[in-house]
Amino acid sequence: MTEFCKVDLELLPGITLTLDGNSKITSGNGTYDSPKPNALSLPPVSTCPGSTEACRASCYVQGLAKYAPEVFAAYQSNERTLHRLFLTSKMWNAGTLLALWISNNCQGGFRWHVSGDVMHDRHADWIAFVCRQSPSVQHWIYTRTFELVPRLLQAPNLTVNLSADSDNWEEAKQCWLDNAGTRICYLAKPEAWGKQLAELPTDSVVFPDYPLRGRELENPREHVFWQNLTPRERAMVCPTDFFGQSEKHRCGPCKRCLYPSGPDSRRSDLAKSREVIWTNT
Repeated sequence: MTEFCKVDLELLPGITLTLDGNSKITSGNGTYDSPKPNALSLPPVSTCPGSTEACRASCYVQGLAKYAPEVFAAYQSNERTLHRLFLTSKMWNAGTLLALWISNNCQGGFRWHVSGDVMHDRHADWIAFVCRQSPSVQHWIYTRTFELVPRLLQAPNLTVNLSADSDNWEEAKQCWLDNAGTRICYLAKPEAWGKQLAELPTDSVVFPDYPLRGRELENPREHVFWQNLTPRERAMVCPTDFFGQSEKHRCGPCKRCLYPSGPDSRRSDLAKSREVIWTNT
């Protein structure tokens, strides 16, 4: 069972954010059974200007309102707090204090966000600022707010993963082409995945939707989804999502999403440049 963790951090008088985490995403911060907070999260949809019908239908965070109401309430409180904070110049002071806490407590990595996304340009600039103020920590984010990716990339220690699905596929490809170091993380759904998985760059990550996961089977590799993947595509599948969570299968041991996509991963069996990869498919 996934363990959740959180801590309330008062950055300034009246400005308190809840930092959270869970067994899957705590990276080197704690263990699977005893995770330590390493994320700042927001409620889904209301903070996700780039959300699609496909991702909204698969969003597990909606269930937290019922199964983990305290965690979900913290996400809602964070959204309200950030809206207030971004209306003032104190956002930079708060960002510096948050970065200090991250530097002292999240050497395994810090995630933006378990839930939620980048709301606007001021938010993106603040995230990049916090990352730059905590240079000893590797940060990572999944985002569908593609127009703000250049602002996020102002932080050299922030890995930007582009969340893609069949609804925003063309936009994700173009963003990947335009922004070096980014990675495509694709949500594979039962009704649409085959052609687009074949087109993915080698360093991509595939997150299978619930019906495509093998973790309920005695032998997950017998799942029809796995059987229909090529060896190259299997190497992209998130092991935690497909095989199930454990100390072995969580963000810590894998780390693919934690580090920028480098030139070696763009080479390979597809093509030697991004433009060739996409124009030839």
